[in-house]
Amino acid sequence: MELFATWGAPQAALLITGRDLVPGEITQELGLTPAFSREATAGAAFRPGESCWAVLVPGEADQGFDTPIEQLVELISPALEAIRGVQRRGHDVRLDLSGHVQRGSRTYLSPRALSSLAQLELPVSLTTDADPPTRSEDLLDWLPAPDGSHRAT
Repeated sequence: MELFATWGAPQAALLITGRDLVPGEITQELGLTPAFSREATAGAAFRPGESCWAVLVPGEADQGFDTPIEQLVELISPALEAIRGVQRRGHDVRLDLSGHVQRGSRTYLSPRALSSLAQLELPVSLTTDADPPTRSEDLLDWLPAPDGSHRAT
């Protein structure tokens, strides 16, 4: 399926967060090397006050999410029981699909990729990063002006 504007920098991740999470312990328990980990930091922009641990699989804009999802599932499947143990201890465990979006961009998830994610029985989230609006931060910015000035020539 060809799309005109696709999500840039798509990636699939196993993201684990929690207030009492110790990233080094998660690394040992799962036997996976994180691409990102951080001890709890009060002033952090992402999940302040929580520790974070993540395995990331980047993709290319033209390939969408199928390849990163396939690679992530293959990578984490051997550690699935340990991942569920981390989840049972109260940490937030999720599969996160993220990318950079521009106005009108779309993404596509194949039935095969969705089925692979569903078999893991873990929550899935979508996270986007976007450019700031060029004219204003008003979400209704695209509506015509109420005074009819958009009709003036």
